[in-house]
Amino acid sequence: MTGFVHAALGAALGRAIKNPLVAFGAGIGSHIIGDAVPHHDMDIGEVPLVFGTLGYLLYEHGPKSAQFWGALGAVCPDFEHISYELKKDPRRYGAMIEKWVPTHNGKLKHGTWPLEAKWGVMLNFSLFIAGLWLAGTLQKRSNSLP
Repeated sequence: MTGFVHAALGAALGRAIKNPLVAFGAGIGSHIIGDAVPHHDMDIGEVPLVFGTLGYLLYEHGPKSAQFWGALGAVCPDFEHISYELKKDPRRYGAMIEKWVPTHNGKLKHGTWPLEAKWGVMLNFSLFIAGLWLAGTLQKRSNSLP
């Protein structure tokens, strides 16, 4: 899954779990599960979406919320890609034994999307919206004063 989808689904887990520390750990676990499921990956260009999603979750739910910490845990495993992207390592898109996440080092199969890319992009955005909705992020705010 792409990072912004990992974040949204991690936030949904956080809402269900309610404890920020446990949500962070569950977010990390959800990343590995999400990577094993067949999905369409995007490239480094999705980074603004990842950090935009984290920022929006922080704004909506606050720094102590389980939603934010679940989302952060869910994207943290992808941070190990950064140095290889910066170095333009030719192996960066495949399994690398130097990486610690099982779906990044080849110990677990990283799911690949079997259909046209457009369907994978649509699935990503559908899961993104569903995750934010389940996290309680897309609910209308009340305009009335307390």
